[in-house]
Amino acid sequence: MTLRPTTARRRARGAAAAQTTAVVASAALLLAGCSTPAAPSAPTGGAAASAEAAPTETAVPHGYVEGAAELAEPQHVLAAIGPAGEVRLLDLLTEQTEELEAIGEVASLEHDGRFLVATTEGGVTIVDTGVWTVDHADHVHYYRADARVVGSLELGGPATISSTESRTAVLGDGEVVLLDREALGQGEIVETGRFPADSGGFATPAGDGAIVGVDDAVVVLDASGTEVASEPCTDPQGGIVTRVGAVLGCDEGAVLATTVDEAGESLVELESIGYPAGTAAALRATGFDMRAGRATAAAIAGDAGFWLLDTRERTMTLVETPQPLVRVVAVDDEAGHVVAIAADGRVLVLDESGAELGATEPVLAATLADPVAAAALSLELDASRAYVPVLADGSVLEIDYADGARIARTLPVPTPLHIAETGR
Repeated sequence: MTLRPTTARRRARGAAAAQTTAVVASAALLLAGCSTPAAPSAPTGGAAASAEAAPTETAVPHGYVEGAAELAEPQHVLAAIGPAGEVRLLDLLTEQTEELEAIGEVASLEHDGRFLVATTEGGVTIVDTGVWTVDHADHVHYYRADARVVGSLELGGPATISSTESRTAVLGDGEVVLLDREALGQGEIVETGRFPADSGGFATPAGDGAIVGVDDAVVVLDASGTEVASEPCTDPQGGIVTRVGAVLGCDEGAVLATTVDEAGESLVELESIGYPAGTAAALRATGFDMRAGRATAAAIAGDAGFWLLDTRERTMTLVETPQPLVRVVAVDDEAGHVVAIAADGRVLVLDESGAELGATEPVLAATLADPVAAAALSLELDASRAYVPVLADGSVLEIDYADGARIARTLPVPTPLHIAETGR
């Protein structure tokens, strides 16, 4: 993808929607050459010619990935890292557990649906969980390969990760590192670039460059690190990639980055999505979360409730709740489910108006009372289930959010301090 500045960053929504042909940095970015290669024509000229002809080469299977098996259904894995850095991968279909080598005490954990980035004392360690999904809009591929600890980056934390099919961006302490994703999948760390970036923000690949938050702006960088587009954004942080584009939070609201096609050339368009007039600074969103591959994300709004950021409609909506929340994830399904963890330790299922549809008992009260466990607490969510770790019990709760927050399974996982669901 060639990057060049757009001449009209603030286009009307209808025009932008009509011109959008790809999502910047989406994990569901279309693979180049996805169509099945045509087999060579059969030789002509009779039996003698057929006998002398070279054997016909077998076409590469559609969606082929070296070293991976393509399967008919998603391969969901729950990665759990304990306080001493022990890494366990629980297959959510078979409930079998695979243990990898320990990586040392982990301060934070993020993932891109396949790879984990764990911030440790020695830098940022990358773990390949070996399962992932490639969404091509009209069809989907599901893959499984060997899981392993890939290696470490000389980078401070806390780290975030975002990927396309060709590049992975890891943001750490003041730098974003671009990696060759194909090499990463083969167990090699191959850097293709390093650029300055705000530590608390978010970075995602864009072609051979990146979209990053830096110097009170969201900027698009080319492969050399040269700025080719920018949009004002005070204190950029809390980014995420939606089905529409990449989003970074700002004091003013959010900046959305999408890709448009103009005269056969792809370019990045940046536009601001503002908070409603009069929004207090204490309600600012500092982190977005959602079900992978959807268009609407949620964020905590101080003690007032949560924000819903609809990247299709370019709107930020404040949804007030009677109790403060500590985690929130937008499901973005037909029922408008939102799953949250309340400050009292209950897991809540809400609708888009904030009405409570179901709740567990305060199963996470002890977790929230422990500063280390509370800081590490994550809420992982897929198309039908939500997962939360209960460190004291050595388990992970699987919650059916479409059935009144019913606890569907209690999965035994020793010391699940950090968890991440991959394969989505």
